[in-house]
Amino acid sequence: NNNPVKGMVLIDAQGFVDGVGPMANLPGPIAKLGIQVLKSEPLRNSANQMSYYDKETFATDDALKIGRLHCLRPGWENAMLNYMLSGGFSPSAKIGLCDMPTLVLWGREDGILKGEEFAAKFISELPNARLSWIEQCGHVPHLEQPLVAAQEIARFLRSDEFSSELQAATSNFSLSDMISWIQKATSDMQLPIRSFNNED
Repeated sequence: NNNPVKGMVLIDAQGFVDGVGPMANLPGPIAKLGIQVLKSEPLRNSANQMSYYDKETFATDDALKIGRLHCLRPGWENAMLNYMLSGGFSPSAKIGLCDMPTLVLWGREDGILKGEEFAAKFISELPNARLSWIEQCGHVPHLEQPLVAAQEIARFLRSDEFSSELQAATSNFSLSDMISWIQKATSDMQLPIRSFNNED
């Protein structure tokens, strides 16, 4: 196997929504109006609320600002217009070609991409995949449940699906050290971290 990608981790991934639908056929001026809606605070706030299980803690004004930041960059509107008029991209046909070991991580309460539909599709299409649900978690497990997500990824990398060389490389990686780093980082950001069974 000459594929340089030896493994893959998908976190609440979008792989089965192809193209941009009818938006590809919109006249330029109307498409530009649609882009203004896409960057609007009400729409972005709605997405912000849908992204998290613990909305009070994570769906904050700061999270809204970060989620909207790319829309305010110079050139974003033109790039988005070109993307819409191109018809977008269609990744779903290529998913089954990914034959490397894959970990599909999914927040159980994802309000953006429902796991019952989309996680199940990944498991069905990928020839060598496993699914791990992250409980009490929305669309972004690496933010809302970083310790649990890190634990699942570490277990995946140390599994028998990988070569002894990769296992040896990851054996030098201490999950306890990573947990300490995440706890310090999230403490600096004043984010709560839920505890879990600390197992290397």
